[in-house]
Amino acid sequence: MLNIAVITPYYKEPAEQLLQCHNSVLKQTHPCTHLLVADGFPREISTPRRTLHVQLPKGNADYGNTPRMIGGLLADSYGFDAVAYLDADNWYAPDHLAKLVEAQQASGTPLVSCKRTFCDIEGNVLPVTEPEEDKFQHVDTNCWLIMRPAFPLFYRWRIPKPAAVIGDRVFFQNAQRERYQITETHHRTVFYRTKYPEHYKRANVPMPEGAYETDEVLKAYGYLMTLQGAIEMTSVAGFFPRF
Repeated sequence: MLNIAVITPYYKEPAEQLLQCHNSVLKQTHPCTHLLVADGFPREISTPRRTLHVQLPKGNADYGNTPRMIGGLLADSYGFDAVAYLDADNWYAPDHLAKLVEAQQASGTPLVSCKRTFCDIEGNVLPVTEPEEDKFQHVDTNCWLIMRPAFPLFYRWRIPKPAAVIGDRVFFQNAQRERYQITETHHRTVFYRTKYPEHYKRANVPMPEGAYETDEVLKAYGYLMTLQGAIEMTSVAGFFPRF
């Protein structure tokens, strides 16, 4: 049986959201270890046998990219076979990991991805999907299963902070550039609490308090269109992402 670490960076999310996230990992039908990485603001969390808790000395203000990288390196050092991610405001269906493992064992690929069920900030399901995700042009952070042969990708979470919100897009494009085979599944076993205005517009529901006031992805791409942004991205990431 695969020994999986689920890495969750957390910052100042509401306690009930972090608890929902944590419990959804502990309730997976495929056993795993929850590796919680406090991004400068640790919480008191009940830590049963299958939980590891790491506290970083300060916040990194990069949408969890630094905690993900550090969590991945720890998972590698501790001998885990595979890594998945779950942001602190999201949660898994109970069979999430089991479905990813089934797809990986059938295909043998080092990377497996799934899709998301979008929810509003209160956790209610929204009747919307994301076109880029549906066309396999984007894989969200929470949707990966990463096998040991692809662990070198952990370093790819290091990108310029003004572009940090598109870290998952850069990660996906790096995986493609480095020719890792990816098995795409169509299960929507990640419940994703969205703050992006576009999802609410497409779902035709009012924008809730707490949603982003502007499109953070477009702001990141705007930074990359500057000379400084282009130089910094190519210097740190090794390439310039398409968008």
